[in-house]
Amino acid sequence: MNKYHTYDFPDCKCLVVCGDIHGDFNLLVNKVCVQYQMKDTLVIVAGDCGFGFESKGYYENIVKRNTKRVNESNNWFLFIRGNHDNPAYFDGKTFWHKRFTCIPDYSVVKVNGHTILCVGGAISVDRLSRIDAWEHNQRKAHRYSHNSSDNELLSPNYYWKDEAPVFNN
Repeated sequence: MNKYHTYDFPDCKCLVVCGDIHGDFNLLVNKVCVQYQMKDTLVIVAGDCGFGFESKGYYENIVKRNTKRVNESNNWFLFIRGNHDNPAYFDGKTFWHKRFTCIPDYSVVKVNGHTILCVGGAISVDRLSRIDAWEHNQRKAHRYSHNSSDNELLSPNYYWKDEAPVFNN
């Protein structure tokens, strides 16, 4: 039994790796599918995708808005966890669509004769300012609301304490 998640893309003819899109999903899809007219391409976003700063519905709407364009160009987008991403999205189930998927740490991707081990995470050099900003916003929000849903795993945030890479021997 394979202990790693494996993602195979036999129909891909090209592989592109980028990073640090920080939530500019629509811009990325537009550049890949329209501006550069890429077809049959797997795009791997290697961290700092921007998952977790908005509600889950926001990301689902991105998929709905871009599915037709991505299907027509036969492209796929895989997202690897970075320090500016909520790790809860990267379990291979929470954000999984045919053409847009957040993959778990230590996933193996097979594409165009390549086998790629994807290890997510990093340490934020700006974590203290991000934690302070989030705590400030939370104090301000709690003055007007007593909503307990703020503690949900997928609730928007600025920082996630489990952002660091995890060594898996």
